[in-house]
Amino acid sequence: MMLVLDDFVECRPRRLLDWREDEKGLCVLLRPKLGSGRLGYWLSTRLVDPYYHIKLDEIGTLVWKACNGRNSIVQISQQVTERFCGGNESIEPRLFKFIQQMVKARLIGLNSCKESQSANRRNPVTTEAQDTD
Repeated sequence: MMLVLDDFVECRPRRLLDWREDEKGLCVLLRPKLGSGRLGYWLSTRLVDPYYHIKLDEIGTLVWKACNGRNSIVQISQQVTERFCGGNESIEPRLFKFIQQMVKARLIGLNSCKESQSANRRNPVTTEAQDTD
């Protein structure tokens, strides 16, 4: 399934792996060596370290932390541009490529903006206060 650019930038990436921060505050992704199924989990309990450690740089860490399922790719792009480019340079092509690589490697998944909007229409959240008199 190929996404059109307009649809892609409105997607909301979400993390699919566990992670931790190292002593420098950079993210280290923990990918199970033997998969995430029952057999893989059981076999991994016999290993000293059951994870591959994928170390991210400063930009990757910012992107990873922003992939919370609520931020769109456009919003993440704005955060990265403000922090690392001073708002002067467009980082979008590189960011899009990085996100596509993470999707392909199954590090993140994409929630489409259209799906979340239709889900909100089916299950609307009300913010009205109820009277308690």
